[in-house]
Parts: sequence; C-alpha cells; structure tokens
Amino acid sequence: MNWKDRIWKYATVVVVVLIILNPELVELALFIDAVGLEIFLMLLEIQVVMLVSMFFDKVIRPILSFLQHIWKKHYLGFSWNNLVGGPERLILAGQGQAILMHLLVCSATIGIALNALM
Repeated sequence: MNWKDRIWKYATVVVVVLIILNPELVELALFIDAVGLEIFLMLLEIQVVMLVSMFFDKVIRPILSFLQHIWKKHYLGFSWNNLVGGPERLILAGQGQAILMHLLVCSATIGIALNALM
C-alpha cells in the first residue's frame, strides 16, 4: 500500500472519530451526509477563494500599486509601451547582465523546487 493512501486512510479515521466524539460537529456530519462530500468541499473552496481575493484586494494590491508607482517614477524607459515598440530595449533599459544573471539563478531555483515537489 502506498504511504499517501495510508495517510489519507488514517486522516479519514481521525476526522470521523473527532466528528463522533465532538457533539457540536454532529450537525456538520449530518450536513455533509445530506449534501455530499463533493458539494461540501466545493462550498469550502468557494469560501477560501473569497478570502484570498479579499486579502489580495486589501493587502497585496496596495503594495503592488505602490511598487508600480515607484517603478514608473525611477525607471521611465522600462515601460510596457517601450518594450512593445522595441523588445531589444529590455536589456538596454536596466542593467542587462545583472538581470540575466538573476533570471538564471531564479530559473535554477524554480527547477530545483519543482523537482523537490514531484
């Protein structure tokens, strides 16, 4: 038996025991039984997506707009319109060698992380 299957089996047993032993979760167990596990997980997924989108709107977006404002203020030649007009300006707009070296390191790190996950 695969270790992932074994972990899921034990996790399921623990969740069922917690639902049985905790009287406040009996209604949740009956609700899951009535609507089905797939629908219940979909409802949880919708709530997670809503929380992430609210977090993005309230926290991440202001930070990104501030960084975009700083970027536009200091790097005038490195804009989207200039890059569309001449893609070769990508290397000329910033420090080309440094940007390429950072991209090389980032791509190697992403490859190592993906290999570790698979």
